[in-house]
Amino acid sequence: MMAAEKWYEYQECYRKYGLDMRPKCVPKKDEIKKPYGLRISAKDKARLLLLTLFAGLLCICLIITAAYSTKIKFNTNAILAQADEVQGEIENLNVAIKSATNISIIEEKAMNELGMVYPEITQIAFIEAGSNTMPDFALTLKQLAFNK
Repeated sequence: MMAAEKWYEYQECYRKYGLDMRPKCVPKKDEIKKPYGLRISAKDKARLLLLTLFAGLLCICLIITAAYSTKIKFNTNAILAQADEVQGEIENLNVAIKSATNISIIEEKAMNELGMVYPEITQIAFIEAGSNTMPDFALTLKQLAFNK
C-alpha cells in the first residue's frame, strides 16, 4: 500500500468517532481472521464423522440388544407360566394318589365292591419262628389259603 492510501484509510477511520475520541475502524471482510482454535481441519472432520457413525452404530446395537433381551424375557415368562401349570397338575395328581392309596378307602372299596371279608380265627395260619422251614413254603401257603 502506498502512503497516500494508508493516509486515506486513516482519515476514513477518524470521520466517524464517538465521544471517547478514538477512531473506530471497521476491518474489511478479507482481514477478519478466525482464531486458530475455531478452524476445523479435514482430518478433524473425518474424525467427527467416524465418531458420529460409531455412536450411531452403538445406539443401533443397544436397540437390537434391548429387543433381543425383551424377546428372551418373554420366552422365559412363558416357560415359567407353563411350569406353574405343570406344578399345579402335579399337586392335583399327588392329592389324587394319596386319596386313592388311603387305607380306609381301599378297605371300603374292597369290602363293598370286591366282597372282602376278614378271616376267622380258624382261617389264620400262624408261622412259628423256631420251627423248621418247609421245603416249599409258598405252595403250603397257597394250599392253606384255598383249602386244597
